[in-house]
Amino acid sequence: MFSSPNTFPLKGILVVDMSRLLPGPFLTQMLADLGAEVVKVETPLVGDYARMVPPETGLGGLFEAVNGGKKSLAVNYRRKEGREILHRLVARADVFVEGFRPGAVERWGLDYETLREINPRLVYLSLSGYGQSGPYRDRAGHDLNYQAIGGSLGLNGLAGGPPVPPSIPLADLGGATFGALAILAALLGRERSGQGMYLDVALMDAVVAWMAPLAGGPYFAHGTRPRRGQMPLAGGLPCFNVYETADGRYLSLAALEPQFWSAFCQTVGHPEWLPRQWEPALYDEIAAVFRTRPLEAWLAAFEGVEACLEPVLDYEETLTHPQVKHRGLVLEDKAGRPVGIAPPFPFLPRRQRPPAPALGEHSREILRRLGYEEGEINALVAKRVIGEGKLQAR
Repeated sequence: MFSSPNTFPLKGILVVDMSRLLPGPFLTQMLADLGAEVVKVETPLVGDYARMVPPETGLGGLFEAVNGGKKSLAVNYRRKEGREILHRLVARADVFVEGFRPGAVERWGLDYETLREINPRLVYLSLSGYGQSGPYRDRAGHDLNYQAIGGSLGLNGLAGGPPVPPSIPLADLGGATFGALAILAALLGRERSGQGMYLDVALMDAVVAWMAPLAGGPYFAHGTRPRRGQMPLAGGLPCFNVYETADGRYLSLAALEPQFWSAFCQTVGHPEWLPRQWEPALYDEIAAVFRTRPLEAWLAAFEGVEACLEPVLDYEETLTHPQVKHRGLVLEDKAGRPVGIAPPFPFLPRRQRPPAPALGEHSREILRRLGYEEGEINALVAKRVIGEGKLQAR
């Protein structure tokens, strides 16, 4: 393997993060994992709403998962003194991320036009559902809505059945990833031009972009209309599908290339299927064969066979899978029990992600770095401009 320098590429980059819940924090978590210092700006009393999500919703632990190693500054940015704190912070920052409704930051003097006067080298990213312009600019929404408008939700599910929400929020995570990519590109551009940049990233845009290769490609090239249950890589091909075994488990078959398809047909004892690889009706015949044996029997039959066939694991099985563990993706305690997921950057020095901060945990530290005297800080605390409470996520 190639060796990597023992450093983090974004070390020395300061990110001011005014986002909350999932998309923005996931974006800045990637930057933090790459070595950036991320200051999470929160309101003093409540902070990021993800701190308060009840476990019974199934979303408990969300805050910790996307805020590891960040510093929390609790400040009331709706007040003049709070804005002054953020303006001082921005003067030293490299990146500013906000995830408010379009137009909100202008009311608080935290818009790009204002902040670039303070710091012309600032890379400023606005992350929103539908973007900073257009007829849906001010429309409220969440991930499922962006998928619905962006075209992915309508194609997810079985033919003849209803659209099925995917297991992960594709718009939130996709938009965040596009946002991180845009920031890295802008930082590189700044090294050449000396100037910062404004970035308008919409979660809906990410869905539309992700749909382009496999839905847009056939549509624009051949007029093929995408249909639910008939997408080639989402249930439309018998050679690329999911099949149930005799014990109620499932196998993923992805034998697209001729050599893989041939190996599959020979192993299951049906060489006559070779010319029927793209025939949708073959699905039922393959399904009937897979239902004759339990999962482990099929895995044994395909041991050493290159047919692109793998079991569908549940999450606990994924955490203990040998390849996942080898890649260093699972954090374990001293007893070897999984306790979390590591950053997916094995080319970096391996380290356990630091814990997520308590609300306002670093307020005093940050204000001291900005030149505030202890008496000034105490006065700001007394006036409730900043908070230094210890509210942990539930």
